[in-house]
Amino acid sequence: MNKNDMQYMRENHLKKIETSDPLKLILETISEVLEVEGVLKSRRTLREQMEGVSLTLESIPEISVTELGWTDVRTVGNQEVSGPARNQLLQFTRNIQGSGLEEKVNSLAEFYNNPDSINLEGASPGQRIANALSYLVFYKTLTKVISNFNAASAGFNFEAFLAVLLEGAQIKANTGTIADFTAGDNTPISLKLYAEDSAKVGGSFVDLVGDLVSPQFSPHDFMQYVVVLKSFEGASQGLDVKGQLKFYRFNFTLDNVANIVLNSSGHSVQCIELPAEFIQQIKAGNDEYDFNATLPSQENLPSTEEMETMFVGELEKQLAQTFTVNIRRGGQGPTDFKLNISPEDLVEFTKGPFDWANNDNFFKPVAKFKEGELEVMRGVSPINKTNKALGDAVVAAFGNKGLSDIELKLIAKSVSQANEVVVQSFSATRQKDKRRELLRQPGTFASAQESVDFYNKLTDPELKKKALLNSKGVLSTLQFDLNRTQVLNIETIAGGYSPLPSGQESVDIGAIMIGAEYVQQVLNKLTEELNQGIFQIFQSVKMIQEGSYAFMAGGLQDDTQAEKAINASRDVEAKTQELRPEQGEQLKLDL
Repeated sequence: MNKNDMQYMRENHLKKIETSDPLKLILETISEVLEVEGVLKSRRTLREQMEGVSLTLESIPEISVTELGWTDVRTVGNQEVSGPARNQLLQFTRNIQGSGLEEKVNSLAEFYNNPDSINLEGASPGQRIANALSYLVFYKTLTKVISNFNAASAGFNFEAFLAVLLEGAQIKANTGTIADFTAGDNTPISLKLYAEDSAKVGGSFVDLVGDLVSPQFSPHDFMQYVVVLKSFEGASQGLDVKGQLKFYRFNFTLDNVANIVLNSSGHSVQCIELPAEFIQQIKAGNDEYDFNATLPSQENLPSTEEMETMFVGELEKQLAQTFTVNIRRGGQGPTDFKLNISPEDLVEFTKGPFDWANNDNFFKPVAKFKEGELEVMRGVSPINKTNKALGDAVVAAFGNKGLSDIELKLIAKSVSQANEVVVQSFSATRQKDKRRELLRQPGTFASAQESVDFYNKLTDPELKKKALLNSKGVLSTLQFDLNRTQVLNIETIAGGYSPLPSGQESVDIGAIMIGAEYVQQVLNKLTEELNQGIFQIFQSVKMIQEGSYAFMAGGLQDDTQAEKAINASRDVEAKTQELRPEQGEQLKLDL
């Protein structure tokens, strides 16, 4: 029965109850019940059909896990217009209580233990149902996002999911920021999703410094990191997974970045080393001194993200060409192949399984200088088209799109060639540029500890920015990393410079259980309330039918049956009125 049916019955029963002609009331009630009887039966919504039936995961609305749909935001005039999938998800997530990520995570966690916790004082039955349904849709969709993709793809989809939850937006790739998405208040967030035992938080030090030196997310001048560690029990897949997501959050600021990097992982500590000459000049009062300007080349090498932009553009060109392959089997000979790779597929590949900027496994390590240990360097290290990690990434992104083995190999070949274009673009500059050789000379940089001690004594924000721009991490385009222990102890390693968002007391902001088993437990608790809230209406309609039939069958003599039908009619009106929003209000969820 739809809303119009309910409204029609309610209004007519009110009129009938007011009449002074009981016989007319009964006859009209019988006629009306016969009209809606077929609709009620076809929708299987009568109360006795619900007896002994509990809600299941399949009964929760299905949201398509389409990250590009969620972030499909176009501008029409001065208004941003969201795509339909994003709007559909927003319809539910807007009912998740809390003003920020921490409050929302805690509300979601509490809902498992106490489903009634989401019902604020004075909430109508209709709003309670809307709230419960929103939380259930959130859990089901979150489980799909986390479990149905490989690690890299899950991270990309998770970005979109949290962006919608916080009513923000994902940030396009390769735009010179380390942020992945913004919250509704424009807070920039870099999201890291890892298995609990393999957390590695970091990125391009050049881009992190760029975000702190030239903030682009007004009014915020920090970069927030949200680290989510997932742990599953057993080897279950899909909606059958069982585990939890632990959420941690901290901010990089001009004040704490030096201390955090000083206590980071291994080689990334060198990112915060400052030129010895720079320290001496600033101590001497020469605030205008710029060590970078004294180097043979005043132009920094591009950051990792800038080189990634070039790589993605070249990969798009490579994939658009026609490939001629000599197939020897069966005497087929030269065969042309035209890969049908959509822009959406390419974005999913480069932001998901193939993470050019952050995954060293795709590259061949090279000597950083003429002598020295081997390491991976973007813009220098080649990618072999037969690299196993590359092959796995191609299969993860395109293996289910109907491409042949030859076509998958052509994609891997295109990746290798696109990377080679990036390498060749910067090789000539490196051969002429003596910058790197100077930067590696002994004594050029002070120790990390001496650099941090100097940095922390600076009181002028502009001098701190200049120091960061002259740091080894920026001048040598290095990466930084934090492991799990360092993330959990971020409050300590920040050295008194709070890494926490304003007003927060802990970097640990909560945990959410995920999996069908947990959702079903909540469903079992909610079934009774949902039945009482909705299905009692249909039970009352059936009582109208039964009472009316019995009254007619008794020759219009059994007044108790007539009273039964009349009371049931009043119950329909009362229950329907309970589920309606107050005058002038609208439910947040269109049931």
